[in-house]
Amino acid sequence: MNRKWREDFELIIPSQIDQIRKVEDFTEKVAIKTSLTDEERDSLAIAVTEIVNNAMIHGNKLNPEKNVTIHYTVTPGELIISIQDEGTGFDPEKLDDPCKPENLLKDCGRGVFIVRSLLDEVGFHQEPTGMKVTLVKALK
Repeated sequence: MNRKWREDFELIIPSQIDQIRKVEDFTEKVAIKTSLTDEERDSLAIAVTEIVNNAMIHGNKLNPEKNVTIHYTVTPGELIISIQDEGTGFDPEKLDDPCKPENLLKDCGRGVFIVRSLLDEVGFHQEPTGMKVTLVKALK
């Protein structure tokens, strides 16, 4: 196998909740090109849609004039997904711990925690044009 092989895909969507279905479908098409199991593909879809949803709601404040860009890179060893909004960003270290007793009954605040449990790496980077979240899933 050519170890230098890689494929890149990109999807740019406006910050409208009805666009999530496009993200799910596109993520599935990209995931099919990998060695992920059905369960891993489901976990990937959950993680990507959660971060895109956060980018739309929290980053872009559901402003349809602002986009969310999802970039996928498939290599023989990993799938890397970067999701970038056009918002002002946030400090991921300041997120409430959803496992603490005072946070257990809150309606929100578990998304990033869940995403971290589903993937191998999750990184947050404030870019000049918005917040960028990088998701990494190792491939067998």
